[in-house]
Amino acid sequence: MNSKKSAIIKSVVLVFFAALIVLGLYLLLTRNKEKEPKYDESYALSSVDEITTTNLDKNYPANPKKVVELYAKTMQILYKENYSADQELKMISVLSGLMDDELLANQGNFTQSMRNEVQERKKDDYSISNYVVLTKDVQETTVNGRKMCHVDLMYSLRKGTSGTSILKYRYVMRQDSEGRWKIMGWDLAPAEEGDN
Repeated sequence: MNSKKSAIIKSVVLVFFAALIVLGLYLLLTRNKEKEPKYDESYALSSVDEITTTNLDKNYPANPKKVVELYAKTMQILYKENYSADQELKMISVLSGLMDDELLANQGNFTQSMRNEVQERKKDDYSISNYVVLTKDVQETTVNGRKMCHVDLMYSLRKGTSGTSILKYRYVMRQDSEGRWKIMGWDLAPAEEGDN
């Protein structure tokens, strides 16, 4: 009887140690996998990455409203997010790609003037909390043989944690020789009837 009892105890102890070894190997393998870099195919781009990876040559906005939306989104990110100097240059490059050649030619140094504006706005703690394209139907016209239109956009501009200012801008757009809509300039939008 003693030898039977002893054999059962030995079997239980061996099964217990085998289970510990299997558990140890499992933990060792899964812990090492956690340390390996994960390449998740569903990786979501940050808002900065989204703009800095924009290739206007391959994927230019399809219409004037989308051009103005991309401009507003880029400005929102420049004012609000943290990014490197290289990322800032890439975002400003996207902005300049949305500009009409004539507008860029009249700018002394577009890149530096944008950097200065963004630096001032960030220093004064301004951010664009929201923007909305107000133009429902784009009305095209032809001037000197080139299509033109305007797009109205409303910004909610916040300073620090204090109140928000609502600003409405009218962007004047012109089509280039490749049919892409470019920003020629902008100004405060005229007040609509009923606006106070």
